[in-house]
Amino acid sequence: MTDARVWLLDLDLDLDLDLDLDLDRRPRAGGTSAVEVCDEHESARAAAFADATDARRYLAAHRALRLLVSSCTGRDAASLVFDREPCRRCGGRHGRPVLRSPGDLHVSLSRSGRWAAVALRAGAPVGVDVERARPTGALEHLRSDVTPEDGEVDVLRAWVRKEALLKSTGEGLTTAMSAIRLSRVPDGTTTDGRRGTVHDVESVADVVLAVAGVGLSRPVFTDVSPDVPSVRP
Repeated sequence: MTDARVWLLDLDLDLDLDLDLDLDRRPRAGGTSAVEVCDEHESARAAAFADATDARRYLAAHRALRLLVSSCTGRDAASLVFDREPCRRCGGRHGRPVLRSPGDLHVSLSRSGRWAAVALRAGAPVGVDVERARPTGALEHLRSDVTPEDGEVDVLRAWVRKEALLKSTGEGLTTAMSAIRLSRVPDGTTTDGRRGTVHDVESVADVVLAVAGVGLSRPVFTDVSPDVPSVRP
């Protein structure tokens, strides 16, 4: 593993993650379905979605996460156990996912419509966020809640940077984004003091993507789009 790896996944494509990864519940020959790989908690969460497309995408994202971790660690994808950290606001077990296993691999997963981003990092926490792109100014009504200090930054870009950062620290949205002050440094990255470093990740897809962590160098990024229909860990 390098310092961090990030993958962008199109959940509506037939992706190849070294294994034969169908995105519906029916595996092709030699493939693995979401039902075979995902655990009971993930299957129950998917079943709770009112919309079948949302449920399918949820399972596809979590199966992709499992297969990427499996590819990087050599562990069986179905045997991986993910815990949830306690929420810093209420104490409930719905904070960031934590891989329960020997080793020091940290994971982060983000979904937005047909898109998912997965980040893996050895030795330190990592956070990733992806959002489908919107026209410039479409979210201007949220500026005071997101980035009141900088009128030059697009609100969606600021949101994605700050959410990635808050995922990496485990704060999530228990911390108001307006309380975070980001600043640029000479190498083009963005920092927030003790919280860490944020990198914008450029994709050929129509998304806004960022990854963050303390001491994080620029990650290795694997893009996937209709023009790039496979991804290799």
